[in-house]
Amino acid sequence: MWKRFLIGLMKCMLLMSCQREILAPRPGLLRFSRDTVRFDSLFSTLLSPTQRLWVYNPHAHPVEIKAVYLERGSQSPFKFIFDGQPGPLQTKYRLAAGDSVQIFLTLRDTSFIDAHREDKLIFHLENGEQYVLLKATLIAAYVYRDFGFDSAEVSLPSDKPIVIDGFFYVGPSATLRLLPGTKLYFSGRRWDSGPLQGELMSGLYIAGRLESLGTPAAPVRLQGWRLEPYYASAPGQWQGLWFFPTSTANRLLHTEIYQSSIGVRIDSAGQGPTAKVYMEGCLISDAANYGIVAQGFSPSLPSQPVLHAVNTLVYRCGQACAAFVGGGTYRLIHCSFIYDQGDLRRGITALALTDFFQGRDELRTYPLDFFALNTVLWSTKEDAISADIRGTSAQLTYDHCALRQREAVQGSGNLYPIELGLGSAADKYPLLQGSSLIDAGRFDSQWSPSKDLKGQPRDNQPDIGAYEYIR
Repeated sequence: MWKRFLIGLMKCMLLMSCQREILAPRPGLLRFSRDTVRFDSLFSTLLSPTQRLWVYNPHAHPVEIKAVYLERGSQSPFKFIFDGQPGPLQTKYRLAAGDSVQIFLTLRDTSFIDAHREDKLIFHLENGEQYVLLKATLIAAYVYRDFGFDSAEVSLPSDKPIVIDGFFYVGPSATLRLLPGTKLYFSGRRWDSGPLQGELMSGLYIAGRLESLGTPAAPVRLQGWRLEPYYASAPGQWQGLWFFPTSTANRLLHTEIYQSSIGVRIDSAGQGPTAKVYMEGCLISDAANYGIVAQGFSPSLPSQPVLHAVNTLVYRCGQACAAFVGGGTYRLIHCSFIYDQGDLRRGITALALTDFFQGRDELRTYPLDFFALNTVLWSTKEDAISADIRGTSAQLTYDHCALRQREAVQGSGNLYPIELGLGSAADKYPLLQGSSLIDAGRFDSQWSPSKDLKGQPRDNQPDIGAYEYIR
């Protein structure tokens, strides 16, 4: 008996299923995941990120879509893919009861001025038409794709944003100049082959010289090209600045570097008449790995520093604010390196120092000369400085620095505060009233700058860090 019942139940279920499948389409309105698809702050000439739109049939019966198309047709800068088919859709499409379909939308426009674009994605149904509004805000920009030059002085324009899609290479005999107010935006392209396969490609590769000539009022800014709020502080969107062994006499003045993998990478000590990289009034944040990485690996100390940084703020970096490896000469004057990552299991700390290279069969040490004056080195870890020194000639001097360190470091006038009295990361860590850093520095006629990161004057009793507190 139970077998007959089971067979009968299966027949009924099969019949009901077949009846649902053969239901004829009936008129009905569709429902959309949003009534307007917005493409905000896109650079012209570049393909936009893909936007997704869901189309729902809320009815208990199928709805027939007769066509899907853009109101402006072939003149529209928008394109779409409907359920895997490139639009426009000219054949009938049956959307089953309670079912949904996905549409992918993109935009490319060659506007040479800032502009707004609108169109409608129209759905032609049996009982009329429905549409979803498409809106875009375009930013006119200069675009460089896999660009390089070997022996010239080039100043990039500053009247419009500059988009770097891929590598931008400055040859050994060339100089790249970035004027005040220049804004560079880098794509997230990666190397598709070679020793760097899979690594981020887009960045500045300097074998010659870079002059980034920002001012406090008009800094040079470098960041990723995704301008949606979600990406505002997302790290690792582009490679960063990479100074090759042949590069010399680079100057970064009031230059802001955001969202890179490594903000500034300096390969080898160099032998030029000035610091290989001189930074003043710079800011680096949201680097996925390191704010600054510098390599010495020189058998003798160069006459000039690998890096000389003044009034420079580095924070929100995944591994460390700075790593100086393999010896070399370094000068930090009125800098603030703040390792503010909350996950203590990851990363290193504010500053990492080494003076050696560990090969397979031998350990090589290199001379190291590190000097920090009136500099903040703070970390969420117990020690802001991680120094692994294997040689016997390393010179490490901290002069009137503010440190989070369990053991005292070599130097004089240093503070070991847990709390610094600084504002928030969102405000770029300004000095607050009552901070222990105020008037705690030392004026030095050789090293002390006359102004701070913001261009405000310093007095003869300077504050520690990149800012001077103005009463």
